[in-house]
Amino acid sequence: MGKKLINQPIAFPKTLPEGYQYLADEPTYDSDIHLALEYPTESLSLRDLGYSDSEVSECPTDYGISGIARLLSEAGVAALMDVVQQLRQYTVTGGVRIQYMLRGGVYRSRFLRDLCLCPKVSKFLSDIFGIAVAPHSVPLHLGHCNYAPDDLDRAVDKWHSDTLGLDYVLMVSDPREQVGGEFQYFFGTKAEMEEIKSSGQSIPEDRIVSPYFPGPGYMVVMQGGMVVHRGAKLKEVYDRITMVNGYVTLDTVSHDPSRFSDIKAVDPHDVLFPEWARHKAWLARGRLDRLIDELPFTRDRNYIISELKNAIHEVEVAIQDLEDEAPGFSTNYGDL
Repeated sequence: MGKKLINQPIAFPKTLPEGYQYLADEPTYDSDIHLALEYPTESLSLRDLGYSDSEVSECPTDYGISGIARLLSEAGVAALMDVVQQLRQYTVTGGVRIQYMLRGGVYRSRFLRDLCLCPKVSKFLSDIFGIAVAPHSVPLHLGHCNYAPDDLDRAVDKWHSDTLGLDYVLMVSDPREQVGGEFQYFFGTKAEMEEIKSSGQSIPEDRIVSPYFPGPGYMVVMQGGMVVHRGAKLKEVYDRITMVNGYVTLDTVSHDPSRFSDIKAVDPHDVLFPEWARHKAWLARGRLDRLIDELPFTRDRNYIISELKNAIHEVEVAIQDLEDEAPGFSTNYGDL
């Protein structure tokens, strides 16, 4: 069929999951006060990182990772730090990857919810990625926070690619005050990282990039499902906190890069399973709308059947995922 159609962003759930409630005392989000949007001046494409044309064709964009961008004003940093410190009581373990992380914070803080859903930020991210994006249709991927581990021998987060496609990594704490604990990314592809892991080698130092963040409230924007990255080990005790917010492309034909098994291993199933079903149904709705609008007159029944199967494919994937009773598992490359 012809041009890509733009799907409408999914609506945030109208009710909170059982056992969740919003903070009683928190700042009220105001984009005019809390944002200080500054575009990155440079970026790398997936092709710059070494991905082939065929690999890029499976992605919604060739965008790899940005240089430093700014999201929050000083007032925004202070308000977000207030909120994430209050939410620390709800941290859970991320298994072998992360010792302390916050998931589902948008169901516990109105400030975090409104920041993560902010239309101004979505427009900002769309400009950077060069495609129309919206806050992720799995709300557990909104406002994910990583907190420093207790053990300095443990990396903040191991080398990995994200369980979703598009996101940013925001410095909530002041990175200038920490020793070690850098956000780092691998200048290469996932296949190259897998080869390094399989061979038992170390990553060449000249292929590890450690962007310099001039303070809290600054971030990198990336196609996190394709860019291998980590939070390095802290060398001194420090309350290091980062926030990751996920996005989805609004075109109706892109492959869904979301990995279910990883989040199945860490997220509460009573929240995740309905979110996953809504996410896949939303993707299918966009593809069905495209089919309704664009399916041409033809007697080629095989073509029509193929278009119908493609439109409902994500629902079938969701059913298979939810029928699978095997435990989830975390995909990562270790410390290397």
